[in-house]
Formats: sequence, C-alpha cells, structure tokens
Amino acid sequence: MKKITAVILVLAFLVVSVPVFAGTENDGPIAGDAVFARPLGILSIVGGAALWVVSFPFALISGSVPQTTETLISNPIKYTLARPMGDFDYEPSSNRIDENKQ
Repeated sequence: MKKITAVILVLAFLVVSVPVFAGTENDGPIAGDAVFARPLGILSIVGGAALWVVSFPFALISGSVPQTTETLISNPIKYTLARPMGDFDYEPSSNRIDENKQ
C-alpha cells in the first residue's frame, strides 16, 4: 500500500511540475489539455457512440442520420484527436452537411 501511495505521489508531482520547467506562456493550457481535456474527450467519444447507437433508429426514421453522426461521433473525435494541443477555442468544421443542402 505504501508503494502505491509513493508512486501516485511521484506521478502527481511530475504532472504538476511540468509547467514550472517549461519556458513558454502556452504551457499551462497544453498541460491541462493533456491531463484533463484529452481523457475527457476520449470519454465523450465513447459516450457519443453509445448515444448514437440508441438514437440511430429515430435518426433513420427522421432522415437525420448524417447530422446525428456528425454531432455524436465526428465532432468529439475531431475535438479530441484533431485539435491542436492547448487550443480550447477550436470548433470542428461542421459546414459539410450545410453545404450539401444548398
């Protein structure tokens, strides 16, 4: 039990001390992104996929499968995996569906 506590404390100190040694003003957002936002993004991908499975029959009936897929699956994947580190103002380009309607 003491070894596990020691390992957790060492990892916590390493994660917290990373921005102290870095030299740019973007270190805080990048560290926060790596530690909090990306893991939460992965959870949102899994949750969105689960919601997509539940909502698929209704989206199929209403003809809104592309919009549902983009909202529940594509956007979380883009935000988690394609977004630059530390850029929390990133918005996935969802104009593809709107452009196809015109």
